[in-house]
Amino acid sequence: MKYLVPFKVLRNSLKLLAVKGQIKVDMTYDEFMGLTKQLLQAVPIDEVWYRTTYPDVDQAIRAGTYRSARQHFVEHGYFEGRRPFDLEIDEAYYMRAYPDIEDSVKKGLVASALDHFIRNGYDEGRTPAEL
Repeated sequence: MKYLVPFKVLRNSLKLLAVKGQIKVDMTYDEFMGLTKQLLQAVPIDEVWYRTTYPDVDQAIRAGTYRSARQHFVEHGYFEGRRPFDLEIDEAYYMRAYPDIEDSVKKGLVASALDHFIRNGYDEGRTPAEL
């Protein structure tokens, strides 16, 4: 089932404070994690890709530890740096956006933009294509 919690519901669950004329959000780490998990419920998960890419998750699902790749991703996978589906990399964009990677590819230090993104770029918060 696809579902995205409405912004109004999220906003109403927050403690808002006025500080020096700006609205700030006050929450505990556990509240932040709960909010993040609510938003993660809306992320599409490629069940087959996830289980194939992360055989430990597939094994845990088979053992009954998790019901699905979605459950694992929302509860742990996202926080472990796992991707929910295979991300497409726009090599030209990636090289333009990150000249350090273009330089590393030219020097032979990195095989390709795709290789960098999979090994490091995702964890560094680099975007694979123009958003």
